[in-house]
Amino acid sequence: SSLLNWTKKLISVRKSSSIFGRGTMAFVRSSNRSVLAYVRQHDDEVVLCVANLSRSAQASELDLSNWKGRSPLEMLGRTTFPDIGEPAYLITLAPYGFYWFQLTEKPPSPNVAPMIVPDYETLVVPFGATWMSLARTRLIFERDVLPSYLARSRWFPERSANAITARVPSAIPLTKDQISRPWLVIFDVTYREQSGRYAMPIRIRWDRLDRSNYDAKAIAAVRQGSREGTLIDAAHENDLITGIIDDLRHRAIFEEGELRLAYLPTERLSSIPEEPISNVRAVQTEQSNSTALVDEKFVVKIYRKLENGINPEVEVGRFLTDVAGFANTPALLGSVELTGPDTQAAIAIVHAFVGNQGDAWTVTSAALDRFVDEQRLVGASDSAPVLEEKAVYQRYMTQTGKRVAEMQVALASRDDIVDFHPEMVTPSDVARLIDRLMVRADQTFDRLAQAKLPESDRLLADEVLGIRTMLHGRLTELMPPSIQMYNIRHHGDFHLGQVLVVRDDVFIIDFEGEPRRSLPERRMKAPAARDVAGLIRSIDYSVTSAQERALKTGSDDDGRLADALSAWRDEATQTFLTAYREAMSDPRLWPQDDDAADKTLQFFLLEKAFYEIDYELAHRPDWLRVALGGALRVLRK
Repeated sequence: SSLLNWTKKLISVRKSSSIFGRGTMAFVRSSNRSVLAYVRQHDDEVVLCVANLSRSAQASELDLSNWKGRSPLEMLGRTTFPDIGEPAYLITLAPYGFYWFQLTEKPPSPNVAPMIVPDYETLVVPFGATWMSLARTRLIFERDVLPSYLARSRWFPERSANAITARVPSAIPLTKDQISRPWLVIFDVTYREQSGRYAMPIRIRWDRLDRSNYDAKAIAAVRQGSREGTLIDAAHENDLITGIIDDLRHRAIFEEGELRLAYLPTERLSSIPEEPISNVRAVQTEQSNSTALVDEKFVVKIYRKLENGINPEVEVGRFLTDVAGFANTPALLGSVELTGPDTQAAIAIVHAFVGNQGDAWTVTSAALDRFVDEQRLVGASDSAPVLEEKAVYQRYMTQTGKRVAEMQVALASRDDIVDFHPEMVTPSDVARLIDRLMVRADQTFDRLAQAKLPESDRLLADEVLGIRTMLHGRLTELMPPSIQMYNIRHHGDFHLGQVLVVRDDVFIIDFEGEPRRSLPERRMKAPAARDVAGLIRSIDYSVTSAQERALKTGSDDDGRLADALSAWRDEATQTFLTAYREAMSDPRLWPQDDDAADKTLQFFLLEKAFYEIDYELAHRPDWLRVALGGALRVLRK
């Protein structure tokens, strides 16, 4: 176990293969900025190299789909790791640790235990038939197939097939591919007193359904005479994604009955060369929609839930790309729109891919974890805390403040376009803002009073409840009817997760808006301070999350760590605000009087905090104190 013997072994392994000196080198995208991964390949030999560049243990997910089915053999210890499958490959590394994996083809094993797979139905589809012409097959699809598939789909909110009732009123071809043409199935669903209209791209893959192995895409078996196939959810299929991008380039239009599907590109798409698509990778973190990364050129999002109206992500994306020319958001390349007698909805949206080092939430969490390590190294001594992590992070906050201001100036830059024309905030607008917040606050107060909470949370909740009778007066002080400010189109769901770190800059993404609001609500104009408040609350959440992680690995009896994290939150917030104010070049969007600006921001921080309290009570009670603390920091002023 000596260093000498370990080094001898390292050199021996290094010399055992010419791949280290002669193999090609291709980097593998890692979900963790601290983990570097790349593949060396020479002839039939493949070696995966993974290195942790951090002084703390790290975990990372790697996209190894190109080597699916191979078995990673760790070359120093000759230890076999789990086989590579369809999902991202999870790997953990010690501080400054590294692995060399030989990716070997694995021979089939005769003793593989059978997996529990769904009981797939078989749909009979005569040649030339469409999904809408087969009454009996469609009935089986609605009654037996669709509920079962929806219940095991991560994008659908219900997990019990027995609670789901589905009906398919229509379907339409999705691309021009005639060999195995994908269809967009439109279906109405009810579950637990809720209802909605959804869409799913499906196609028949002409290979027999393997009932002994679970395939996440498989919906049902298909029989057409003597021919057997598998009906699949095609959202992440290479052929479908290729077809969508190709049809966008050609402004394709498809019609079926009273439905019309239109491919609407932006001018920016023509600047990207036409090349064959080789790699389509699903984004596993997506919940309500399905997103795919395509050859690091495109990002294709397919909307699962259909909502009638103008989609703000498409509308704002087109404006920022084609009209305002805002450079710090991924360029919108096009959208797919469905129209019919009772339907106007976005089906898919395509953006240019932007290489990045992760979103700002991930970057912030990693920086905070390193900051916590530095604080603990300082310990109880009188030494000054190490400021390196803070200094690096402040640069990101400066860029974020600058880009948010520039984005809002861009969104308010066209007085001649009605949907983007800035509108002066009127006394009736102020009254509506206050009344809307009071309605939410009253509901939240009632739920807080009835909730069974831990003692520490109950103390905070009681303090919030104590200002119930004074809240309306406090809100009127913060947002007087005479406020000089404009309503503009805004992001609507702005937080650290909506910011991508790109080298030393940031890009702003995802203008879909708050998913719990209706499309008309998401398109409503509002003061710029609403987006600013959203990011500030997100900073608070990131700090609290870091504190929770830190307390799992060590105590903070003297409160030193809590004080340091609180200072981090305040400094990050102030850095963001200072950069934002310096870059805000439109006086209509931010009050020139500092006192008025501060009060406006406090109002929207309260609006956001009450929304968070309501959400955490319903979904994450353990996080309730974060939202309560955010509200109290404003109310205590």
